[in-house]
Amino acid sequence: MITSHHGNWTGVNRLWLEGPASESSAGTAEVEASQIRYTWGFRDKPQTGVLVISGTAGALRADWEDSFHYSDGTVMHGFMDDGVLKLFGTYPAGDGPDWGWRIQIDFRDPETFVLQMYNVEPGEDPVIAVDLRAQR
Repeated sequence: MITSHHGNWTGVNRLWLEGPASESSAGTAEVEASQIRYTWGFRDKPQTGVLVISGTAGALRADWEDSFHYSDGTVMHGFMDDGVLKLFGTYPAGDGPDWGWRIQIDFRDPETFVLQMYNVEPGEDPVIAVDLRAQR
């Protein structure tokens, strides 16, 4: 991880399920050399997640667990692109083709931690699902 972001962050997490975003002021992130732990809340229930990153900037692997989105864990792949970590994966969505899931973490501003997640329906543009914006 980019060293300027190592440490603890707190802020607002937004989750889109249906309709307007659900907002939680309980968003946190803990950034270390090879992992990011984050927390947030939904309907007064705490949620947690962790990304364990390995590889090189051009070929990254992320082992990801999230108590709300992917409690069994999955592997995503991606790369660093001009200060933005971009990870990609898929998941089964019923009888049709797998859907995509994208995670982006923006390290360009050393004063702000931004983690975003996108749902990607086959043949469609990505749709924001999660937006965590935090400061030290």
